[in-house]
Amino acid sequence: MKHSLTDMIDNRSLNWISACQLLEQQGLAYCVATVIGEVGSVPRSSGAKMVISAHNQYDTLGGGNLEQQVINKARSSLHNANVHTDIVRFALAADLAQCCGGAVQVLFEYFNTQKPHVAIIGAGHVCQALAPIVKSLHCHLKVIDKRTDWLAPLSSLGIDTLQTDNIEEMIASLPDNTHIVIMTHDHTLDFELCKLALEAQRFPYIGLIGSEGKKQRFMFRLKEQLSNTNLAAQLICPVGHPDIKGKLPMEVAVSIAAQLVPLLQQEQNDMHELAKSNQHKKEMWKKVNAVTIDN
Repeated sequence: MKHSLTDMIDNRSLNWISACQLLEQQGLAYCVATVIGEVGSVPRSSGAKMVISAHNQYDTLGGGNLEQQVINKARSSLHNANVHTDIVRFALAADLAQCCGGAVQVLFEYFNTQKPHVAIIGAGHVCQALAPIVKSLHCHLKVIDKRTDWLAPLSSLGIDTLQTDNIEEMIASLPDNTHIVIMTHDHTLDFELCKLALEAQRFPYIGLIGSEGKKQRFMFRLKEQLSNTNLAAQLICPVGHPDIKGKLPMEVAVSIAAQLVPLLQQEQNDMHELAKSNQHKKEMWKKVNAVTIDN
């Protein structure tokens, strides 16, 4: 029986090496958590590893509250793009109420995080054409919709999807600096999403599919309802490259992709420059080499 990539990614029985290989193939961000020091009675010895992604985890550090806290920290860092290599000490009895009574130090390393994030909200015809294009770019893509039947074809392509009808969750699920394209089947939903995204003041690009008429109506209402009327100016509508015309789903998709590409490239360049000047990992490995655990 042939398994899809989605089935394989959801297979939590994978060992940590296989999980890393699969996540690398998909270009998905993940954390490798490794026990690098121990004292007393602990669930797993030094060298034990597990892999944590946004939605899954693979292998184990022994289960229990320790493992849950490791997962929580890794996911929080992935979500907030706070992905510096880090070492955390866990006292199993004092901190985690585990009866083992020992202590461990865990090294957190993050991979595939130096990529821009793109979210498409609304999985209709244009999204079905746009999402595979964006997935082929060097970025993390998430598609959000309340309709499972429209998300299913995208999930089968290995695209990260979120099924929800909660608009607050739609926006809250996105990391800072995500490029958002809003194209739902409902103008009322479009407006509420635009308002929430603009109020958040943490997204560099908020694009809305629609006509000039739709833009004018939305801008009038946004200026009435936003806490700061100047925020409305950030909305890009009609979304897409102005020189690429057409109304067919693929034509609109190509136009939007053409507008996104230079923005994603610039963010990628900025990330590389930041990484080159960041000495945090070098300092952290000095810390690893000298690591000790006190009782």
